[in-house]
Amino acid sequence: MPEAAIDRDGTIHLMYYRGAMTGGDLFYVNRSRNATEWSTPTPVNSTPHSAIGMGPMDGGDMVFDQGPTDGGRIHVAWLINEPIRFVYTRNTENLAGFEPQRVLLERTDEVVEARASVTTNGRGRVFVAWHGATIEKADDAHRAVFLMTSQNGGDSFGAPVVISRQSEGACGCCSLEIFAVNDTVLVSYRGAGENVRRGQRLLKSTDGGQTFVDTLIQPWPIAACPVTTTTFARGPDVTRVAWETQGQVYFASIDGLADAVSPGGEARFRRKNPAIATNQQGETLLAWGDAPGYRAGGTLNWQLFDAEHHPLSDPGPATDTIPSGSTPAIVTQLDGTFVVLY
Repeated sequence: MPEAAIDRDGTIHLMYYRGAMTGGDLFYVNRSRNATEWSTPTPVNSTPHSAIGMGPMDGGDMVFDQGPTDGGRIHVAWLINEPIRFVYTRNTENLAGFEPQRVLLERTDEVVEARASVTTNGRGRVFVAWHGATIEKADDAHRAVFLMTSQNGGDSFGAPVVISRQSEGACGCCSLEIFAVNDTVLVSYRGAGENVRRGQRLLKSTDGGQTFVDTLIQPWPIAACPVTTTTFARGPDVTRVAWETQGQVYFASIDGLADAVSPGGEARFRRKNPAIATNQQGETLLAWGDAPGYRAGGTLNWQLFDAEHHPLSDPGPATDTIPSGSTPAIVTQLDGTFVVLY
C-alpha cells in the first residue's frame, strides 16, 4: 500500500506498510534524483505493530508539504483497531525521523474499516478526514464523513465535524481521500444512501474547509460494499480525481466531472484501485489493477492521456502483478516522466 510524493528537488518520498493484516508497521524511505537506491527504512509509527493492513482500504496515508525554504514536512495518519483510534504523526527536522504518534480521536462505540486520509494546503493547515457512524452500531447508511483541522501545522487539531450529507451515508470498507490546494479542500468518498446508493461522491470547500458542497460524481446502485479506493492528482491547471464504478476505473477534472474518462480495451476481471498523476505538460497517467475479488492486487495496467484526456498510448502492459491487498502509486518527475510504485 505505497504512498508517494516528489519534492522540488526531485527526491521521491515513499511510505509503505509491512506486517500482518491485523497489525503491522509503516516505514518511510526516500530516493534522491538520479539515485538508484532507496534510503534506509525509517519507522513511522512509534508504537510497534500499531497499524492495520488488511488492504487495500487501510494502511496509512501520507502527504508531503513542501515548505518555502526548508526541506518540507511529512504528515501521516492511520487507523488502530480495538479500540478504534485515529492516529497522526509528522517528521522531525531534516527527515531524521518521526515524532511520537498521537491519538487524535478514540471511538469505542463502532467499527471502522477504512483508514483516515491526511492533506495540507501549504499555508499551515493540516486536514484529517475519515468516515464513521453517527449513531452507535450504525449501518453504512448512517455513516458520515468527518473532518479534523489543524491551524498550526499539526501542533494541535480541532474537534471533529461532519462534512457530508447525512442522507448519503458512507460505504464502510471503501477508502476516502482528502486533497487541498490553498483554500480549496476536496474529499472523494463512496456514499451509501439507503445502503444501496453507493456512487462516488465529491465534497468541495472553497473556504478552507469551513463549509462543503456534496456532489455525486457517478452513481453505482449496489446493495453491498465493493471495497474501492480513490485518488487525486494536481496538474498545472486543474485537479483531477480517479475512482472505480462497476469494475471500470475513471478519472475526470474537478470542474468537469460529467466528462469522465476510462481506459480503452476490456477488463479481464475487474479494474480497480486507480492511481493518477499529471505532469507539467498536462499529460495524465492512470494506473490500476485488474483482478477478481477485493484483496487481489491483480495485473498492473496503465494508460497515458493528453491534457484534453485523449489517449496517448494503449492500455497495458499487464505483465507485472500487484501484491495482494496493495495498490499502485504514481509520482511525476521533474522531466515530465512518471514513476509507478506497486
